[in-house]
Amino acid sequence: MTFSAPLFLIGLLAVAIPVVVHLFNFRRYKKVYFSNVERLEQLQSETRRQSNLRELLILAARVLAIVFLVLAFARPVLRRDSGSMRTGSNDVSIFIDNSFSMGTSDGERPLLDKAKDKAREIVRAYGPSDRFQLLTGDMEGRHFHWLTQEEVLLQIDAVELSGASPSLSAVAERQEAFLRSGTGQNRNLFVVSDFQATMADLADFPADSSVQVTFVPLEAADQGNVYIDSVAFNAPVYQQGGRATVEVWLRNDGDENLEKVPLALYVNDKQRAMASPDLAARASTVVPLHFAIDQAGVLSGRIEIVDYPVTFDDRYYFTLNVNERVKGLLVEGDGSNEFLRRLFEGDSSVALTTMSVQQMDFSRLEGNDFVLLDALPTLSSGMAQSLHAFVEGGGTLVLVLPAAPDVEAYNAALSLFGAPLLDGLHKGRVAAATVHTDHALYRNVFAGKNDELEMPTVGDYQRLAATGATIKEPLITLANGDDYLTVTPCGTGRLYLVAAPLRDTHTDFVRQALFVPTLYNMALYSVRPVAPAATLGSTEPLSLGHRYDGGTVRMVSVDGSYEGIPDLRHAGGNSRMVLHDDPSAAGNYLLLEADATEPSEGLSLNYSRQESQMRFLGRDALSSLVKDHNLTGCSVVRNVDKPLDTYLKEQMTGRSLWRWCLMLSLLMLLIEILLIRLPLLRKAKPKDNK
Repeated sequence: MTFSAPLFLIGLLAVAIPVVVHLFNFRRYKKVYFSNVERLEQLQSETRRQSNLRELLILAARVLAIVFLVLAFARPVLRRDSGSMRTGSNDVSIFIDNSFSMGTSDGERPLLDKAKDKAREIVRAYGPSDRFQLLTGDMEGRHFHWLTQEEVLLQIDAVELSGASPSLSAVAERQEAFLRSGTGQNRNLFVVSDFQATMADLADFPADSSVQVTFVPLEAADQGNVYIDSVAFNAPVYQQGGRATVEVWLRNDGDENLEKVPLALYVNDKQRAMASPDLAARASTVVPLHFAIDQAGVLSGRIEIVDYPVTFDDRYYFTLNVNERVKGLLVEGDGSNEFLRRLFEGDSSVALTTMSVQQMDFSRLEGNDFVLLDALPTLSSGMAQSLHAFVEGGGTLVLVLPAAPDVEAYNAALSLFGAPLLDGLHKGRVAAATVHTDHALYRNVFAGKNDELEMPTVGDYQRLAATGATIKEPLITLANGDDYLTVTPCGTGRLYLVAAPLRDTHTDFVRQALFVPTLYNMALYSVRPVAPAATLGSTEPLSLGHRYDGGTVRMVSVDGSYEGIPDLRHAGGNSRMVLHDDPSAAGNYLLLEADATEPSEGLSLNYSRQESQMRFLGRDALSSLVKDHNLTGCSVVRNVDKPLDTYLKEQMTGRSLWRWCLMLSLLMLLIEILLIRLPLLRKAKPKDNK
C-alpha cells in the first residue's frame, strides 16, 4: 500500500488529543452523605467497571475516527502487484472483433455494439496525451496510424460488421509490431471479442514482455448452425452441351437432427436444381446437384439454404467458365496420323490445327491450350525452350516418341521438364499390366475398377529411365514394369510422354476403347482450370484462366454494386490476382479487358467458413488457456459488465481507498455518539433483607 499524499500522515499526531483528554478527566464530583452505604458501595464498584469500559470504547472510536480521517486525506492506494504499476506516456492498441459472429445478440443488443462501448471505456481510462490505434478484422491501411482520443472515438463509432475473420495470433502480431513503432513508455494491447474458438489460437499467440495484453471477453452463447461448407465439381473443365454435377458439402453444427432442409441451385439467376436433404446432428452431408450447360461463356451461380439466425454462410457463390472449343496444335513428324486426325476432326469441342514439322512456327504455340508432337525425329534446343515456356505457362504438351528418336536431343529437352529420359530401345511385344484409373485423366471414365478392361500391347518402344531429378506419374505400366505413358507436371502445365509411336504397327492401343478417353481428356483437360470459388481474406494469389498483358482490366460485380481495378501478377502463360481489402463482399464477379462489354472470365468470392462454427471461449476457459500457454503478460477481464475505465485505472494506478477511509471515519464517529447517548449502566437490583 502506498499514499498519494503522504504529508497528510503528519495529522496522525492529532491522535494524542483524545488520549490526553482521557487521561486528564477534569470532571468534578459532588460528595453526598448516606447513613448506610453498603448497597451503594456495591453499586459504585459495578458502575466504575462499566464506566471504564465505556470510556475505553469511546477513546478507541475517537482515535480510529481521527486515524481514518487522516488516511483519507493521505489517499492510500492498494497495489496488487507493484511491478505492474506504470508511469509515463501510453501507446494503446485496441482490436474490436467485427466478424459476423459479433452480430449475434447477448439478449439485449448486438455484441458489436457492446464491444464498441467497451472500447470507448478503454479510451477514457487514459489521458489526452496518450496515443491510440484502432484495429478491426479488416486490417485496412487507415488502421495503422496513431490517433488522439477524439479521433479514435470517431473511428470506434464507424466500426461495422465484416466478413474478415483473422486469427487472434495474426491480430496480435500486427498490434505488437505497430506498438513497437511507438514512442510511449508503456505499451498496452487490448482485444475486445467474443473469442470464437476457431479464431482464438492462443498456442501461437506472440509473446512480447514489453507489451501489456488485456483480453476483454464478451459473453456469447454457443448455438447450432447449418451452413454450406464448400462445393466441388465432377470435372475440371466444361463444354457447352454437357452436364455438370455440383457436390455440395452441408454441415449441421447443431445438436438436433434436421429433416428436409431446402437447398436450391441458381445459374445466372435462374433456379436450375433443388433438393431437400436430411442432416444429422454434428455431421456433414454431400448433396449432388445436376444441371445442363446450355451456353458458353461465364456462368455465375450460387447455392442457397434457409437457416436462422446465422445467415452469412447460407449462400455459396461459384463460377464456371465454359469454353466454346479447346484450341490445339498437332505437329506431325512422320506423315499423317489417321488415328489422331479422326479422333479430333469434326469434334465440336476441340479446334485442332494440323501442320508438319517443316511448317512448325514457335509463335503458333501461344494461344493454344494443348500441343501434340507426333513422332518428331528430333527436338532442337530452340524448340525445346519454346515448348518448356509453353508448358510452364499452363499449356499441355503431348510428346509421342518416334521409332528412332535422336536420343541426345530428346534427353536434353526432357531434362528441362524433369521428365523421364530415354534409356534405349526395347524390342519385342509387351502387354500393358496396369492402367492407373485413379488418375484425374480418367476421372468419370470408369465407374470403378474394371477387371474386364482390354489391355493394349506395345512393340519396340523406348525405355524410360527415372533419375534423381525426375518427376513423373505413370498412367499405363507394362507387364515388365516399364512405363508406356507418363505425365510430368511442370510449372502450371503438364507433359504427357508416350514411349512408342501411335501407329497400329507399334501398338494396338490406337484401336482400343481406352485410346479415345485417354487422348481426348488430354486435350479437354488442357484448358487451364480455374477454381470455381475463392475465400475472401485469402493471402494466396488466385489463378486466372487468361493472361492479361497490357491495358486496364476491370473487375465488376454481377449485381452492379462494385467496380474496381484488380491487382494482377503475371507468370508464364497466365495471370494471378492478389486479393487485398477490396472487394470485401461475397458474390459473383466478372473481369473485363479495357472497354470490352463481354467478360473474359468470371470468379466468385465467399466468406470464410471459420465463423460458421458458433463455439466461444468463456472467461474461465480463456483464463485457463492463458495459464496453460504461460502467457504471463496477458490478463483477462473477469467482470465485463462493470465499467472498464474504472477497472483499468485501478490496474494502472492501484485501487484508491480514500473513500473507504472516510466511510470508516464517519462510522467511528457514529459509534462514539451511540456509546455516549445510550446508557451502559443498568440499575442494580436491591437485595431482599427479609
